[in-house]
Amino acid sequence: MDVQAIGQMMEFLVWAELIEQSRGALHVFLPVLDRGLDAVIHRRTDGEYIGVQVKCRTQAINGFVEIGIPAHGLVDDRALVIAGLLINEGLRTELGPKLLVVDQATFKRVAARSLVNGEEVYTASFSMDSTTSHWRPYLVSRDELADRLLGPTKPTAFEYPGREEIDDYASWLGSIGEYEVILRIMHEPNVSVFRPFPDLETVEVLVRHDVNGRFLGLQVKTAVPDLQRHGEAHLQIRKASFVPAPSTYLVGLAWLPEQTQFADECLVVPSEDVAAVAADGGQHWVMNFRPHSKERGRLDPYRHRLSELATLIEGLSA
Repeated sequence: MDVQAIGQMMEFLVWAELIEQSRGALHVFLPVLDRGLDAVIHRRTDGEYIGVQVKCRTQAINGFVEIGIPAHGLVDDRALVIAGLLINEGLRTELGPKLLVVDQATFKRVAARSLVNGEEVYTASFSMDSTTSHWRPYLVSRDELADRLLGPTKPTAFEYPGREEIDDYASWLGSIGEYEVILRIMHEPNVSVFRPFPDLETVEVLVRHDVNGRFLGLQVKTAVPDLQRHGEAHLQIRKASFVPAPSTYLVGLAWLPEQTQFADECLVVPSEDVAAVAADGGQHWVMNFRPHSKERGRLDPYRHRLSELATLIEGLSA
């Protein structure tokens, strides 16, 4: 099997274990563009974001699993390296009984270092059964993988709010709004962008600042200005699934169907301010956004040019 396919298989087996074992308390975000992290795990019990890099082998040599990571691939000392063995169980491929789970700072400190074609490479060699290896403190049972990321908080279950019924046009409109934000942010070289897998929570686009490692979550709302109501775009935020946090912002866009483009003014609102500036629409908070309006209102501090969104997001995450 292709090496990349094997690596991807390992990653998705890890994601599945984390989601199942945590009962939804660990939520997976996958990168739009690979810049060193294979995923970011959102620990929903406390809002923490955890970068993850996954490494695997399909066989052990003399009982040892050996992995190597180039220095340039270790992008965040706080991120976790999860490494292990893929084994065949009949017609199924599964994770081995134990996994190495260690933060990148510790990995660099404990691993052997060597030069390969002029590049520094960190190497770890560990046995599933060794009682003396210096990697032993970082080996966890496959069944306890989620516990390692959850820390002391062990939820019995984590309920996702049910999805609301939306029509095809609303779904399409929401999707192009999200991708508009993603495409603009990706022009900023200092940030990486991640998407949720699956899309079940407040954050729909996750931004990581590649210099300081800070995360910024975005929920994107898109609406068409209603010409019969003063040209206002009614941005609706569902209360049941909206969880404010200091690191989460709402981005509001207005789609102009006749021009087949977005208005070059958007809203960027701290999630903790949403309830104070939006109208109460029962099951939703509603922001009545009129792009380029000359009338002053409570949304004014959050108005920005869409063409400057990437710079703004980079600044907020920096």
